[in-house]
Amino acid sequence: MNPPLPSSVCHVRGTQPGPRVVVFGGTHGDETMGVRVVQDVLKALGFHTVAPAGEITSPLVLGDLFLGIGNPEAVDRGTRSVSGVRDLNRCFHESFFESPEALLLPDQQRAAELKDLLASADYFFDLHSVSAKETVPFVGLTMFSERHAEVCRSIPVHHILDVQAILGQDVGIAIDELTQTPTTCSWVNRHGGVGLAYEMGYQGDEASVPRATAVLVNLLVSVGAVHPALRENLHIEYARDTAATDQRVYRLVHCERNTLKGFRYADPRYKRNFSPVREGELIGTYQDGEEVRATSDGLLVFPAGEQTLSSNQSLFYLAVPILH
Repeated sequence: MNPPLPSSVCHVRGTQPGPRVVVFGGTHGDETMGVRVVQDVLKALGFHTVAPAGEITSPLVLGDLFLGIGNPEAVDRGTRSVSGVRDLNRCFHESFFESPEALLLPDQQRAAELKDLLASADYFFDLHSVSAKETVPFVGLTMFSERHAEVCRSIPVHHILDVQAILGQDVGIAIDELTQTPTTCSWVNRHGGVGLAYEMGYQGDEASVPRATAVLVNLLVSVGAVHPALRENLHIEYARDTAATDQRVYRLVHCERNTLKGFRYADPRYKRNFSPVREGELIGTYQDGEEVRATSDGLLVFPAGEQTLSSNQSLFYLAVPILH
């Protein structure tokens, strides 16, 4: 039995058998590029609408393809979340669904509306972008199995980032050694699907939407969800710029949190995502002179803007390479 179709999601039924695939843009409401990609793919399938909804049938689709906006109210507001307490990508944990207090949050209510659809997915691709202007596209995931590796080989990125050990701590969840992070992708993984986030680049770079759309369509072709002919409907160049052999897998190992004392980076290069650092290297200084240094060799990722954070929010993360 199929779960009810959530609001702001379009179900595109294929005319031939195939996988069950879900694609969301706007899981974070201030990341509008993914919403544009979803709209462009729907147009290429013949569904001309701003707000995804309802069901259509397309001969270009194999199986069941669901294209939607993750958190439409947050998108309308232009904010990361609706509540300001916990964003949608930190809501997918059983303890939250069982908590009457948690379910008072609109973001948690949206997660409850989406959870059965995501649990039924063979593949889930969550479209995100980041706040750092100097960045490149990458893949974020909470599990790196051979199935995930196979999917990643169809995505033209150099960096694959396993966030399992870190995400979830910022919402007070004790993470076990398996896959209990409260993200959309982790929820899919825990129910037997393959979930990953495609981070398309800087969230203000709308010019990168056509390339991201081409990457998504290529990905859908690779998992057998759409016919290759869909590429022709997009009228954009097909992206093939990174070979799978160029990919490296990294894992987040440390989150440096702001103490609201006026932080300054020691070098402008630290404002770039995936900047290499060495253990002990000075990353920045607070206004009282307290130094922040790298705790290990690796890459500095998700750097936040200076002087813009509330207390205990992340300044940056450190990631180290892992074998796979």
